[in-house]
Amino acid sequence: MHHTSFGKDISQLDVVLVEHSKPTQVILRGILSTLKLGRVRVYDSPKDALPMLISDPPDIVLSGWEMKPVSGYQLLKLMRSGRIPELINVPLVFITAYGTRALVTRAMEAGAHHLLVTPISSAALKKSLESICRDRRQFIKNAEGGFHIEGTQRRVDENHAKFATLNKARDYQKIEEERPAGPRSKKRAYNEDTAPLSLKDLEIEPASKADKFSENPYLMRRARKTKSD
Repeated sequence: MHHTSFGKDISQLDVVLVEHSKPTQVILRGILSTLKLGRVRVYDSPKDALPMLISDPPDIVLSGWEMKPVSGYQLLKLMRSGRIPELINVPLVFITAYGTRALVTRAMEAGAHHLLVTPISSAALKKSLESICRDRRQFIKNAEGGFHIEGTQRRVDENHAKFATLNKARDYQKIEEERPAGPRSKKRAYNEDTAPLSLKDLEIEPASKADKFSENPYLMRRARKTKSD
């Protein structure tokens, strides 16, 4: 089951914004107006928005994360629970000031398409909406009867692996920084007279076995003759 905005141009989109902060509302309203979307509806809370979401489902929901008495996260969980068929496949984008790794993971696992961290530019929001319109991933029913976006668990696992590697590197760097500095070894000054030479320095090819004195009988006989003279 594809999402409701798949294949559409952003000029056709019916977007619902759910945000309790009036200053954030004003900013996002201004940004959305510059994108020339098909329709924009704004609500102060999920409780206010839900009746209209059910009766007239949008193409995309933009939602804040922390709202009371119902949070944006709770709204998303309800939409993906399967209890409201009209909202199962409506994409949701979180807008939050706290883009932590744990929060991103929770959002993805709950069925969000994107998470944008404020402050948001018009270009960033446009890019997000256009990306969703091209997103071919479908909604799949899970064991609990709810729905999730296909491939989400793989992406979550990849993110866990990536951040585990980064954390390991940071821990190693921290250990190295905290390690007490021992006596520093003195570097020898470069001296052309004492610096070792190699065959490469002398532009001489490596000696073959026949050229080695100890393994060349002719050279050995010649050496003995010269010694007896």
